Amino acid sequence: MILTGVLRHYATILLASTPKKQELPALREQRSLLRGINFRNNAHVISPSAFAARKNYMVSAFKDGTFLKDPENRGKPAANPMTDPAAMEGMMGMMKGNMAMMVPQTLIMSWINAFFAGFVISESFKLVAEIFTPYFVLDLVKKA
Repeated sequence: MILTGVLRHYATILLASTPKKQELPALREQRSLLRGINFRNNAHVISPSAFAARKNYMVSAFKDGTFLKDPENRGKPAANPMTDPAAMEGMMGMMKGNMAMMVPQTLIMSWINAFFAGFVISESFKLVAEIFTPYFVLDLVKKA
């Protein structure tokens, strides 16, 4: 089991694709959202005047779409991820990871099936015999 876990770990590392660098506009959009979240969470640390100035700047920038990677697509629905090659690559990465988990699991299940199949059958017959033996004995006594 431990060896399987180690092999699974290294198979996951080998199958993992290297993360691609993000474009500058996408990175700016992501970082501005994180900056807004951090600003909201830590607002109690700064003075009220500094808070108001930063809040006004961030609100106006978010309203204008300054931090968006595609300002011209503002207000439009998101594109279908199945048509985006980058999204398809991410989905394939997830499928490779799932396969790396399924193959060892299948091997372990077949190993358990091969070694314990007879045990389960023999134990179940012993259980059946223990349960129904008194009924067979009573039936024999009644017939005699």
